[in-house]
Amino acid sequence: MKLTKFVSIGSALLLGASASILSSSTALAAEKIVLTFGPIRQAINVSDLEDFAKDGTTTPTLQQIIRFSKMDAQMLRGFMGLEIGLKPANLARVVYSTPGEKITDQIGQAIRTQRRTESGKALRAAMILAAGDDGKVSLLEILKKYPLNEVYVDVASLRTAVGKVQSIAGTLQSLLQDVMRSTTRTTETTRPESPIEPRRSVQPTTPPPAPRRAAPLPAPAPQPVTPVRGLW
Repeated sequence: MKLTKFVSIGSALLLGASASILSSSTALAAEKIVLTFGPIRQAINVSDLEDFAKDGTTTPTLQQIIRFSKMDAQMLRGFMGLEIGLKPANLARVVYSTPGEKITDQIGQAIRTQRRTESGKALRAAMILAAGDDGKVSLLEILKKYPLNEVYVDVASLRTAVGKVQSIAGTLQSLLQDVMRSTTRTTETTRPESPIEPRRSVQPTTPPPAPRRAAPLPAPAPQPVTPVRGLW
C-alpha cells in the first residue's frame, strides 16, 4: 500500500479539513504490531497492547519480548499511555516542515515499516490521525493509527522515540513560529513584482540647421548714359 495517499491527510489538516474526515480513516489502522529486539521478532495484536496499557495485562508474547529486552514492564506501559496535547492543524504544519520531517524520520527508525522505507511518512500520517481524534497523541494511539496493516517497533529505541515526540510537543510553539516565518519569507520572495514600463528613449535634441543665406545677386551692368541734347 503506497503511503502517498496518507500524506494527503496531513495536507488536508494543514488546510483546515474537518475532524470528521480523520475519524472516518479508522479502516487504515494497523492490525498487528511486531515488537523487535535485535534479531528477535514477536507479533502481537493491537488489542493486547491496549489491554497492557490499560491495566498491565501481559500476554506470553509480550512477556517474552519484555524479558529479552530487559525493559521494565511498568516503564514500557508508561511509554504506551503517555499522552501529549497537540492541536492537529499546528502539528501538521510542524511535522511537514523541514525540521519536523527530520525529527519524525528519526522517530521512524524505531516505529517503522517492514522494509524500513517511507517510515517517516507513515509516522507523520499516524501522528496527525491520532491528534485528530481528541487533540492528544500517545504512542499507543500512533501505533493504532499507523496507516499500514503492520507496524514494527524497536523496543530498545522506544525511550528515545518517546523523548523525541515529547520534544516536538515542548518546542511546538517555537517550531510553528519558525515555520510561519519561513512561509512568510517564501511568499514575499515569490510575490510577483509590479510590471515596470520601460522608459521611452529620449532622442537627443538637435538644433535645426541654420537657413542658408541666399547668394548675393550680381550687380546690374552699367547702362550707357544717353547724352542730353544741348549740352554738347
